[in-house]
Amino acid sequence: MAALAMTAPTWAHHSLAGYDMAKTMTAEVTLKEFRWVSPHSSAVFVIKGADGKSENMTLASATPATFLKQGFKPRDFQEGDKMEITWHPAKNGHLGGALATIKLPNGQVFKDVEFEAAGRLAAEQVQSAK
Repeated sequence: MAALAMTAPTWAHHSLAGYDMAKTMTAEVTLKEFRWVSPHSSAVFVIKGADGKSENMTLASATPATFLKQGFKPRDFQEGDKMEITWHPAKNGHLGGALATIKLPNGQVFKDVEFEAAGRLAAEQVQSAK
């Protein structure tokens, strides 16, 4: 219960209602733009669709402080970098969602701990509803 109390302000600030927090997707992408801003960062990735065409996908992400606590700086996110990401997809079926992880070309992995707790809770709720 203490963990929920500690993360509640994050959930209140970052509305996750539009994302399927019980589901994650993974893809190899190219970074188009990284927005290191408060109250939360976001990134635009170029991803290949099922038809092989490239599309832009925007993902909401953590606060800059969360990146800093994990040893990341704005310069770590360079336009054109190839990386692997996981994300919680948008519920409405549009391309986009909430970032879960980024694996940079140097192997360094960022884990969005702000959204992780919400994802675990959503997965538990899906399991208990079955």
